[in-house]
Amino acid sequence: MISALFIYNQKGEVLISRLYRQDLKRSIADIFRIQVISNTDVRSPIITLGSTSFFHVRHENLYIVALTKWNANAALIFEFCYRVINIGRSYFGKFDEEAVKANFVLIYELLDEVLDFGYPQNSEADTLKMYITTESVKSERAIKEDSAKITIQATGATSWRRSDVKYRKNEAFIDVIESVNLLLSAQGNVLRADVAGQIMMRAYLTGTPECKFGLNDKVLLEKDPTNRRKTSNTVEIDDCQFHQCVKLGKFDSDRTISFIPPDGEFELMRY
Repeated sequence: MISALFIYNQKGEVLISRLYRQDLKRSIADIFRIQVISNTDVRSPIITLGSTSFFHVRHENLYIVALTKWNANAALIFEFCYRVINIGRSYFGKFDEEAVKANFVLIYELLDEVLDFGYPQNSEADTLKMYITTESVKSERAIKEDSAKITIQATGATSWRRSDVKYRKNEAFIDVIESVNLLLSAQGNVLRADVAGQIMMRAYLTGTPECKFGLNDKVLLEKDPTNRRKTSNTVEIDDCQFHQCVKLGKFDSDRTISFIPPDGEFELMRY
């Protein structure tokens, strides 16, 4: 999987260097700086030099670069790079060069937790904050209690949510954010029309509740004989990407979005 992970600044200086396998040397970092950062003609986020593939993501004034010599899943590696950015935001507020330099010890500790021999592990920020913290040192008794909770959460069916969350008032908020893309010809004919959507949710619920909701999806409504004549009120939803809390088997069978939500704000799905 991932053989190494580097974080560079805009000048090409290596801020974070972590090797996970023995098939690469630290000197490989110079190759990316010379071939990509110093070369303004390179636009692709993936570049293969020799037998090594470089996957990079730009964020603020940083380059987050994952290296592999294997025929790895590119989508998974990019998803991991964005998870690293989200973890940095969750811990530091803003994930930039200044934050990396000020917290490099903590970043190394986080990278050791989220990757094991190059394979991604638990990358949920809420779970990581339970045992990787910059706060004051806790008592031995409190550490034992938290350790028991960590074991249950990290190895349980819902690693993204603790089971002992409590609120005096249960609330859930859903925001649907959509952008319309329209391409017209010179004659005014529609060449392409689509909508890119994102569903954000804020959940303040006690325990581990299961939430369900549905959409006026064309695939679902056309299965019902009573709704076949009313296709004008339906939409065709493609390219769905879900948070890991969504039960994909339930969605495939009856197009119902069923999930146990993480605590707080998260992105439920994209389409």
